[in-house]
Amino acid sequence: MSPSRPLPDTTGVAVVGGGTAGLAVAVLLGRRGIPVTVLERQPEPAPAPRGEILQPNGLAVLARMGLLDTLAARPCAETVRYHFLRIGHGPLATFDYSELDHPHPTTLVLLPGELDTVLREAATALPTVSLHAGARVSGLCRNGERVTGVRVLVDGAEHTLAARFVAGADGAFSRVRRELPVGGRTVTYPEGYLTGLLPRPAGFNRDGCYYLGRGEILGLFPVSKDALYFFYLLSPAQYTARRAAGDTRWLAERMRAIHPPLGEAALAVGGWRELEFFPCIRVSTGRWYAPGAALLGDAAHSVNPHVAQGRNLALVDAEALAEAITPDLLAGNAPSPARLHRWERQRRPQAEALRALGDELVLFWNAKNPLLVWLRDRSFKGLARNPALRRQVTADIAGMGPLPLSPVQRARLISPW
Repeated sequence: MSPSRPLPDTTGVAVVGGGTAGLAVAVLLGRRGIPVTVLERQPEPAPAPRGEILQPNGLAVLARMGLLDTLAARPCAETVRYHFLRIGHGPLATFDYSELDHPHPTTLVLLPGELDTVLREAATALPTVSLHAGARVSGLCRNGERVTGVRVLVDGAEHTLAARFVAGADGAFSRVRRELPVGGRTVTYPEGYLTGLLPRPAGFNRDGCYYLGRGEILGLFPVSKDALYFFYLLSPAQYTARRAAGDTRWLAERMRAIHPPLGEAALAVGGWRELEFFPCIRVSTGRWYAPGAALLGDAAHSVNPHVAQGRNLALVDAEALAEAITPDLLAGNAPSPARLHRWERQRRPQAEALRALGDELVLFWNAKNPLLVWLRDRSFKGLARNPALRRQVTADIAGMGPLPLSPVQRARLISPW
């Protein structure tokens, strides 16, 4: 992302962060004639060797934005079924999105840069939106309690950008969140993922595969007709030790042992420069807004990747926040606290339910304890036998909930009857 014009002195909305949430809200506001300035600290987009899942709720937002067909024409994989298997023991359950009652009963799996490229091109085409890379926000400007702009470092010089509203879309370690009186907590989970790309083997269909063991997870998802995305569970200490050892053959051999059809493709895992360790972060924020500013996406509510909702929640947040920011912003009327409160009250229940679901999945999916592993496997097999409950769980992950399983339903899953 390169600056389309010099950094202005004033703007309608200053968006901090040029990722999915920031670009989406910029497009939605810019189309309504509201001046938007997007500030992204990275000089250029950084490619990442990992995949992202766009769920039905995220696909619906892109469809309403008129961008879904454009995205689907880029390298990606439409994946309808996800198979969960016990390492060394065979199938547990399959979740089929075609069973959902939704306008988009599927998922798109793609590299992270594909979605942001589509959003960036849509933003660049708008005369009301300016994008600025290499612009690091160093603080917020205030008039009393109200946020009135941001201080920005560009090429080592500080610039003050006055704004009628500031949207913090700068990720889990948000600078905007730290400067707002909203409270919050950031937690790093004990395990993260080692991620990378492989050639997609002949015969590997459109389905995704999740292999679960005792403290071991391997995921294999197609991201295009040519590429396969993998992720392997590791703790930071394991990652450090493995990287210090230098060799990556252990990873290729382990993946091929878990999923033999990978064959020779597993040997293309490459060296450490072609891999990325992806820590898993949870963000809990006391409030998502303050006078003159709001948080969205991971800055407000980062969830564990087990629920595969990060990008999707960002899109839904952006659409809802754009609706809360009315065109009379141009006359100096920033969204009222009451309007922002309604926006947060609309969005928070789903984000909190998915955060809680993510914690639950970490407890069971990542488990080493034999009892937790048994309960996990038993629950999966119960879902395989119960189509109604399986559809309900699929709908939760698809962003159609929250409809968490009740204690009675959970007991039914592990019952032998």
